[in-house]
Amino acid sequence: MAALTFIDYDREMSLVAEKKDAEGHTEIIGMGQLTKLQGTNEAEFAILVGDQYQRTGLGTGLLSQLLDIARDEKLERVVAEILPENEGMRRVCTKLGFSFSKVPDSNTIFAEINV
Repeated sequence: MAALTFIDYDREMSLVAEKKDAEGHTEIIGMGQLTKLQGTNEAEFAILVGDQYQRTGLGTGLLSQLLDIARDEKLERVVAEILPENEGMRRVCTKLGFSFSKVPDSNTIFAEINV
């Protein structure tokens, strides 16, 4: 938890999506993270959305905001490695304009977009 709550804003940014229930209790329903890759002008993203909030546009919204941050930071490219069975994340990336390639000697898909 410390790595998620005490971040280095020059190197990474985390976004948290919350929802309040009827009693006013806050629940985290999704998270997005953008991490600059050392020695490059690129960043890697990660998105996590709770099962019951998938297919609601939350993942697309989080990734869209992360891409806006990447543009504000004057980054050239945003990348991620995605498991082939993660069709939801592949759909989100396709919707936002990412291109895909297979990672050599791996079972993962490499997603990238120039920002």
